[in-house]
Amino acid sequence: MSLERKSFRVPAGDSAPRGADEVAVTLVRDPSHSLDRLVIACCFAGGAMSSGYFDLDGLGPAAAHRTPYSMAAHLAAAGITVLLVDHLATGGSDRPADPWALVPDVVADVDAAAARWVLEQLAPRDPIVLGVGHSMGGMLVALQQARHRPYDGLVLLGHAGSGMPQVLGPQEQAVAGDPAKMRASIVELARARFGRPLVPSGTGVLELLVGPDLPAEAAATLRGCAADLITPCGLAAMIPGGHADALAAIDVPTMIGLAEHDIAGPPHEAPSHLTSCPDVTLYVQPGAYHNANVAPSRAALWDRVVGWAAQLRAPVTRLPVADR
Repeated sequence: MSLERKSFRVPAGDSAPRGADEVAVTLVRDPSHSLDRLVIACCFAGGAMSSGYFDLDGLGPAAAHRTPYSMAAHLAAAGITVLLVDHLATGGSDRPADPWALVPDVVADVDAAAARWVLEQLAPRDPIVLGVGHSMGGMLVALQQARHRPYDGLVLLGHAGSGMPQVLGPQEQAVAGDPAKMRASIVELARARFGRPLVPSGTGVLELLVGPDLPAEAAATLRGCAADLITPCGLAAMIPGGHADALAAIDVPTMIGLAEHDIAGPPHEAPSHLTSCPDVTLYVQPGAYHNANVAPSRAALWDRVVGWAAQLRAPVTRLPVADR
């Protein structure tokens, strides 16, 4: 098998803040698979990570290791075309003049615009398009779907809508369960907690997120995808019910993949947030922690995604929100 990896920059769209014109995207695919009836997975990473989280085998010196850590390569080998999209101010994407403009709705709008642009260039016939988000990226995928409906199905990994109430202060807890209040106050709350809109971070290898026995090569791959945390988005993802309206609006098949030792709340409560979803699949990855793409059981998770995607026979009609 010979995979094709192609990186390029695409227009950030009309919603992008001033100074942020382009988004970095990487295409991972097996060229032997036809573009007809293609399954395309648009992947969005969590806080303090670039989209390289989904393609850890391709990151710098760590690419020399022999143990596969690339979810993107695994999906591509199964015939799924993968698009890795870097959020603004993350990875190779542009940083706006005022990063405080990177609130969740804006980041989600730009993510959706970048994915849409690439899909238009690929021009496959009758594709099945999946939105795949890990952690904070799961929140952003839910927002994309609620605001633009670009996807036929969603894969939410390490994300359940429960937030992390145990780490919040009183002012942050005061907006829990109220998406309108959260959106109106998220910049003020992020200023109070972090002081800056972008915070350098190497937290991806914390034991809380990867467990106690992470191999050195796996730690190297995670360090390779470290990125600034977009603090308004990271904090929004930690607030319970802060985007409950977006989760409740999801009405396409959705797979929720949570680790056995995840930080996203009780796994079996996760489907309850998707009150309009006609088809919810929950998979709990044994022995894994939040950054599950380096867990020993990672291939089992990836195979579940492949199998779940294969069951999506026909795309739904993707209509703009205004036309619903």
